Amino acid sequence: MPTPDETAAPPQPLGEAEGAPSPGGSAAALPPPELAWGYLNGRLTAADTGTLAFLRRCDLGPGPGEAFARIHARGTDPSPLAAVCRETVDGRTGRGGDAEDPRRVWDYLELSHRLSRGDADGGEVSGPQLAAGRREFLLSRAASGRGMNWQDSSALLGTDRPEEVDAAFERGEELVGVAVIGLALTHPDPAAILPRVARALDRALASSDPRLRHQGIVALAHTARLHRTVDRRCLDLLRRCPRGSEADDDLWVYVPRRRLPWWLWRHRLGEPPRRWLRRVGKALSGARGGG
Repeated sequence: MPTPDETAAPPQPLGEAEGAPSPGGSAAALPPPELAWGYLNGRLTAADTGTLAFLRRCDLGPGPGEAFARIHARGTDPSPLAAVCRETVDGRTGRGGDAEDPRRVWDYLELSHRLSRGDADGGEVSGPQLAAGRREFLLSRAASGRGMNWQDSSALLGTDRPEEVDAAFERGEELVGVAVIGLALTHPDPAAILPRVARALDRALASSDPRLRHQGIVALAHTARLHRTVDRRCLDLLRRCPRGSEADDDLWVYVPRRRLPWWLWRHRLGEPPRRWLRRVGKALSGARGGG
């Protein structure tokens, strides 16, 4: 029976620079004043506001996510939703936090969206602005651990944010391996997944941590199954792990055999019989002698 460390039922978010704010993307990381301000100023529909509030509540869990739960509970009825959003904005704006002016977050998201579509003017100016916004509204939150609830495996299994995983490695989060599994299950690009899987395996092998090692193996198995690929670094690290794992099985089934190393072939097919090896040797010797 799979454990929470091994499986997930994740949402499929939209990346920060891939389009307008939508469930699970950068907008999902907005603190309550920014989310509420976005609805009150026409940046979000009622339905999108409720969905984003729900996803953010799932990210943060009880306590930190309570303000988002209050927004989500109002549903899509404009009057109650506007009332709780107004209360949130009036009660929180200007008291510090991620952004004292909620408009700044939305200006950053709009710029990101416009640049992704190639219709933003002043690219030399917009680039640094986008980088500064990403640093303030995404990376700084990830670095401090405010982006997600790092005490809840179910929340971590839904992440598609490589920055959150990198920051968790730096902080030494106990459940970082769970987040790596979540990344493997939700992120659309294996090039963003495999380096984090390798980092988990490398750390687990260096520290002799069997739980993190197993989580890295499970993440590698999911990546092989979903994306049908692997990289050399992960294979080198997997070779140092016990054979017969989930990753061994899924690599053999889903990744083209020509891309798999000889040691995995040998494990799956077994040692060739000595008689067969002698025959091959004689045939090769005969071919050389006849030449």
